[in-house]
Amino acid sequence: MKQPRGFRGKYFSLAAILALSATITLANEATSFSETTKVTQNQEEYSEDEELTPPSEELSVAVISKRIKAKKSKVYSASKSSVSATNVTDNVSILTNEEMQLQGITTVKDALKSLPGISVTTSGGLGQTASVFVQGFSNQYLLVLVDGVRYNDPSNISGARLDTLLIDDIEKIEVIKGAQSGVWGANAAAGVVNIITKKAKPGTHASVGVEVGSYNTKTLSSSLSHRTHTYDLMLSYLRTTSDGFTSYMPKGGNLDDYEDDAYRSTTVNLKGGYWFDSNNRVEAGYHDINSLTNYDQVYQDANSKGSLDYRAKSGYLKYKHYVGKHLVESTLTQNKFEYKDLFATSGVNDAIGKTPSVEVKDTYKYGKNSMLVFGAYLEKRKVKYKKVGSNQEKREDNSKALFINNTYEYQNFVFSGALRYDKFSDYDNKLTGKFGVKYNFSPDLNVYANYGTAYKTPNIMDMIYPWWPGHSNFYLNPENIKSFNTGLEYKGLHVNYFNNRIKDKITWNNTTSQNENLKGTSILKGVELSYQKTLFEKLLVGANYTYTDAKDANGARLLKIPRYQMGINASYSLLKNVIISTNGTYVGSRKAYGEYETGRYFVANTKVDYSINKTWNTYFKVNNILDKEYQTTYGYATARRSFYLGVKASF
Repeated sequence: MKQPRGFRGKYFSLAAILALSATITLANEATSFSETTKVTQNQEEYSEDEELTPPSEELSVAVISKRIKAKKSKVYSASKSSVSATNVTDNVSILTNEEMQLQGITTVKDALKSLPGISVTTSGGLGQTASVFVQGFSNQYLLVLVDGVRYNDPSNISGARLDTLLIDDIEKIEVIKGAQSGVWGANAAAGVVNIITKKAKPGTHASVGVEVGSYNTKTLSSSLSHRTHTYDLMLSYLRTTSDGFTSYMPKGGNLDDYEDDAYRSTTVNLKGGYWFDSNNRVEAGYHDINSLTNYDQVYQDANSKGSLDYRAKSGYLKYKHYVGKHLVESTLTQNKFEYKDLFATSGVNDAIGKTPSVEVKDTYKYGKNSMLVFGAYLEKRKVKYKKVGSNQEKREDNSKALFINNTYEYQNFVFSGALRYDKFSDYDNKLTGKFGVKYNFSPDLNVYANYGTAYKTPNIMDMIYPWWPGHSNFYLNPENIKSFNTGLEYKGLHVNYFNNRIKDKITWNNTTSQNENLKGTSILKGVELSYQKTLFEKLLVGANYTYTDAKDANGARLLKIPRYQMGINASYSLLKNVIISTNGTYVGSRKAYGEYETGRYFVANTKVDYSINKTWNTYFKVNNILDKEYQTTYGYATARRSFYLGVKASF
């Protein structure tokens, strides 16, 4: 019989008492949702100054716009509700579109690797497979959301495919590190990356941009939006093509000696909302990525022809109802991922993954900065796949969940707690949770600590493993994860210690040629340091350092994870309309399969932005300024020094 396991005893009691007692505390101070919907919520939806003049208690995030200034932000990912960042106990980072654009960042994976605690490996250039490691956890442990829709593909053993996500239509990225299964379920063992696309601004607006550069890379972006007090609509389009360069290349080789692996990608994003009245709103969105990636199909054969036709579609429909002190939301989501390997001679040449879901939740605001969120969630994972020369096969599973989480502010303390009970069709049921506390000594100084548990179920394809006949393993057990972090923030300085433990980690066994559970506990621990400061409204400087000690249950160092990594960035307003930005990353020792070294290198980039007027902006950027030859994945190429020129008009 399935038995709930995990977050028990004193942790269960503490979180449960916190959640229940908070529902009645400060009730007389509660702010009614319905009383303020038209006056605040609807007007905030419309206000030009919404992001420029938020409440003073929100956390500053460094941003540049002609002058360097502070920008405020709220965080949604930590609790399934919009909470001021100063009232989030978790280890959180926020990247805005403006920051990413000024640093010359093009893809989500490049944006993430600029943050402490995160490293990235790739198997070539644009569109090639990328792996993101968060505090030693690989992709499979990370939940990725795009406008609230899960981007994790059940037909892909590598987790969410971040190499096709470009940043042009993204408003901001929230990154919450540490076990978040108590809020989001099994996929959120390492944390959550919440990608929020741009929304319509008041009035009618349009933009168009063009970029050309090395490897015959061309990008066209455009958007059109309209927003009133009653409704809003946003449409964006992004087209990128590149001749690229070879994906496979032996270390020390010359890119010019090998054939190119081209990339084509089209992204369409449509979203909007409508207010029926001051208490009722409906929202809907559709996100579509269609790409074609050429790659080297045979390892160590740079001229072997492979071509992957990929389509990722996701959509959501959300209804919001404001009543009294409550916001009740019902959300339907659907994603669909389609892969077609056009020249496959073995293995899987066609796969489809789907994850439909429905969620109903209530956000109860019982204090100025205190909220209780509770609800229910249903999800299915569906996979269809076809091996070369075989008929299509399919498999699916499902899960149901009840969850409750709470953010409670008392004087200078902030408490957060979450509990989630998941009932799985194929695995033991599980109770997970998290508890966090923060103490704000002043607006410039705080300390925090968090503890959470997670339950990582096997991916369907981890069990089937259809690429190699006879290598399936349907006896894989879920992984149990415990996560702890603590840190402090002081005037732009952030120090964080993390300690993550994985029991029964799923890993590939070279002897049996199967995925198996590694008995014992793998330990991933380390320290993150980051600092960011604005000076004289002309200069932004930042730096970060991460040390990661990641070992499996046998004490062996985990592969592809750098022992330490450092990053630097700076942006300077040289003239009234000119900003110069630069960034660099140093990756320390990093071992690949076969004990090959893929670390010990420094890569720097730079960009110059020139605002011609309020409508026109142009820029020039150089990636890999030092023309460094390096590999993040052994045997796979990376771009050498490359140049890009772009222009954008906003109306």
